[in-house]
Amino acid sequence: MKKILTQLFLFFLVHTAFAQINFTIIKQDVKCNHTDFGDAGVNIVVTNPPYLYLWNTGDTTNSINGLVEGVYSVLITDNSGDDTTVAIQIKLLECEMAPEIVFTPNNDGINDTWSINNSQYFPQAKVMVFNRLGQIVFSHNGEYKPWDGKDIFGVAVPDASYFYLVYHKGNDEGTIIKGSVSIIK
Repeated sequence: MKKILTQLFLFFLVHTAFAQINFTIIKQDVKCNHTDFGDAGVNIVVTNPPYLYLWNTGDTTNSINGLVEGVYSVLITDNSGDDTTVAIQIKLLECEMAPEIVFTPNNDGINDTWSINNSQYFPQAKVMVFNRLGQIVFSHNGEYKPWDGKDIFGVAVPDASYFYLVYHKGNDEGTIIKGSVSIIK
């Protein structure tokens, strides 16, 4: 009896080792501003075609598009009837504020204010800009309104490099962005 159980175990072990379908996962997460949706797919590494695909969305191709954040699964079945289920998590990417490195407040209508890309996603932001002496020349709390190159008294600051601190939320130092911005007129 022990010999039969051992043979059955070895048969099962060998059979399941060959039953696995090898694949690679292809995915793109959802962009923070939802302008680009996610994609998920699988590429088969070892060939035993044809392959059948059945996603939890009902799709029957090797990839699906236009996805929101969540977990998607696909059942892959090969020509021998062996199958593998793959789960792919599509995440919503966190937005990052991206301050511009230069602006030209010379009233020509082109690049006259300092832009911080994606700032609209951070309504509790705090922005501070300092001169080379460490004095605050610009400060703003809340949804960012672009800096026009004037100091806190409304006087145009000279051409120079200025240093900034940008917080996603209030004074939360875990979300701080540091850098410099140059003014060229």
